[in-house]
This record gives sequence, structure tokens and C-alpha cells, in this order.
Amino acid sequence: MKIKYDAKKLQMLQKKINLLNPVDLKEQLLDLSKTDLIIWIKLLKKNLLADVFALLPSENKIQIIESLSDEKIMTLIKELDEDELVDTLQELPANMVRKLMNHFIDIERRPIINQLLGYPKESVGSIMSVNFLSIKNTTKPSDAIEKITNSNLDANKLDRIWVTDASLVLIGYVYLADILRKINDNIESFLQPISASVYANDDQEIVAKLAHKYNLKEIPVTDSEGRLIGFVPAEWAIDILHEEYEEDLAHIHGIQESTAELYLKKSAFLMAKERTMWLIICLITATLTGLIIKKYESVLAMSVILTAYIPMLMDSGGNAGTQSSTTIITALYSGEVRTEHVFRVIFKEFKIAMFTGLVLVLVNMGKMFLLDKVSLQVNITVSITLFLTIILSKIIGGLLPIIAEKLKIDPTIMAGPLITTIVDTFVLLLYFEVASFFLGI
Repeated sequence: MKIKYDAKKLQMLQKKINLLNPVDLKEQLLDLSKTDLIIWIKLLKKNLLADVFALLPSENKIQIIESLSDEKIMTLIKELDEDELVDTLQELPANMVRKLMNHFIDIERRPIINQLLGYPKESVGSIMSVNFLSIKNTTKPSDAIEKITNSNLDANKLDRIWVTDASLVLIGYVYLADILRKINDNIESFLQPISASVYANDDQEIVAKLAHKYNLKEIPVTDSEGRLIGFVPAEWAIDILHEEYEEDLAHIHGIQESTAELYLKKSAFLMAKERTMWLIICLITATLTGLIIKKYESVLAMSVILTAYIPMLMDSGGNAGTQSSTTIITALYSGEVRTEHVFRVIFKEFKIAMFTGLVLVLVNMGKMFLLDKVSLQVNITVSITLFLTIILSKIIGGLLPIIAEKLKIDPTIMAGPLITTIVDTFVLLLYFEVASFFLGI
């Protein structure tokens, strides 16, 4: 519904929206019509406009740039940090990128913009901020205060000041509060050591892991010689964790990753395409189970009751395998488990499977005796198969993510549909071989 404005309403609206948090403002902008979006944008203060602009989807960014005058575009571009500007350029059409680079981005900023654009997608370099303040370890606190006072960086980027040696190699950081309180001391007396750092070409997921492990507020980015070239704030690490979680969740459930568009705005055809590929793969691989059942149809014909327990065995195997894979993926992510621990993982999952399998077998045997009233041979056949299924499934579930990690493949791809399909195949083979042995078929 189109909003009607008059001068008084515009003044009230301007006052109201300029007090909003950028995240809340973004959510409101997404619900506006194109006309209303343009009106709201023109009422925003330049710093708030830059903050909310950086959060908007690409289609809204395009609308805003097309609606602003050249002067307003220039102001907006100047307000964006280099990392925010790079993110925007990566989302815009090529003709608009050329226009911004040639006419609206200061010539002094272009080298660093081009450098950041050159980093691979999802690398640390593609997300790091290059707006930081550093001092040498020989700098006097009074001189550091003067440098901070003359800096045009936002206050949140001056909470801690990076410290380098004479060769500009990063050696630590100091808090602004310590500089103010210990103005007569030397910098090294309150220097904080670096817990961890990353390289620009590292995967961005490493940043999230380090921020979580060491509870870091900022993660420094250095070159191969240890010189500081940027940093990643912890709040960005949270964004990375969120992105990785969504990606892993999609992989686990057999959904291909594509664009990060909102659900309601995303094309139904594109979403169907993302979901269909794994379903096709599972459909094709599931024919193996059909072929196995067909091969052992004589066994089923001799003891039809065996058919009733196929779903239970396959579900138990799939669930057991998924439990193990999820646990190992989490351990791989935290760094607790590495590829060289493969045999320890196999042995650990084997012991877990022994305990789990024994409990399930006892429960299943009691259920089959009391409720199903089947023969002892059938009971033993199903129970032994269940026990072997749990052992096999947990070993496979623990092993596949490690194999994926070794092959430099996302371990989550090995979870969900793939594990279920592999386990189903082996479960049926086990079931019919055990049945053939115990039932003498």
C-alpha cells in the first residue's frame, strides 16, 4: 500500500527513522515500495544511509544508486568503508561497477579496492577491513593520543590500537583506555600479545573458528612476513558463522548453495533447481536398494515377515550414521579432531556403537517377543542385523566427514542424504545375508 506524505509527516518520519538501528531500518526498508524506499533514503543522514545501504540486498542497492543524484552517490561512496564498498561492487551489474569506479570512487582508494576485489570469494581478504590505526612499540603514549585524536576512523575502530616493531611486523595491541591511564609509561609495559592471526588468502571460516576459540574481539590479518594489512571484527565472525551454518544445513539436507536471497523473494524455479539435484542423485542411488531386494526376493518369498522390518533397519542405520557424522563435523570444525585421528575416531565410534547397538537390540527383542509374536529365528535375524547395522552406520558416519576433510571437500556434504543412501545399501545386504544364514533360505 502506498504511503501518503505531507510536509509534517515527512518531518516526523525523518526524525523517527534517523533514530533507528541500521538493522531495524533495513527490515523496514525491505517492506517498502520502490517509491517509498526512495523517499525514505533521501530522508536519512549520510552516515546512517551508508550503514543501512551496506546491509541491503543487491536489488535495493541498485534502486538506491539509480535514484540518487551524482552528488549524493559521491557522498554515499565516501561514507562506505572499503570492505563495504567491495561487497557492493561484487553485487552490482558490470556497467554500474564501471560507472562507480570511474566517476565516484576517489583515485586514492582505487588501488586498495582493486586489491580487495582480487581476493577469492569467501577468503579472509574479501571480508577484512583495512581501516585501522597502528603505532610502533617505541611510540610514546602522548604521541599515540595525538595520532588517535587526528584520526578520522570511527570510534569503534579505535578501541584497540595495533602495535608493530620497527619493521612494521605486528607484535600486539594496546587498549585506548590503557594509553589514557598510563600516559607516563611506555607502550610495551601494557602491550597485549596476539593470540592468533590469519592470512588474507585463508578461508573466512578460519576467522570464525579463531574468534570462538580465543574469544577475540578482532582478528588481525597479516602478510607472509607478519605485517598487519587488515583485521576482521568479531561481529563479522558471527556473520560468517551464520553463513556457514546455513550452508552446512543446506548440504546436510541435500540443497545446493546458490544465492543468498531472501526466501520470499527468491525464484521458485531457482529453489526447485537447488533442491532437485540431490533428490535425483538419491533417486538414482536408491535403485541399488531396489536391485538388492530384487536379488534376494526368494528370501523374502520364503519369509514375508522380514519385509516388515526393512524400514526400521534402514531408518536406524541412517539415524545412527547421521548422529556420528554430525558429531565428527562439529569436532572437525572446532579443531578437536583432525584427519590424522581417523583410526581413533573409528575405534571411538565402534565402542559407542557397541553400547548403543546392545541397548537397541534388547529393546527390539523384547518388542518382537511381546508385540510382534514372531519366531525366535526371525527375532534373532532382525536383532543381529540391527546390531551390525548400528556398528557399520556409526563407523561410516564418523569416517566420511574425515575423508571429505582430507580431500578438501566440505564435510557436511557427506552428511544427510549421502550417508543415508550408503547405509541403506549395506543394511539390506547385511539383512538378507544374515537371514539366509539363520533361516537356512
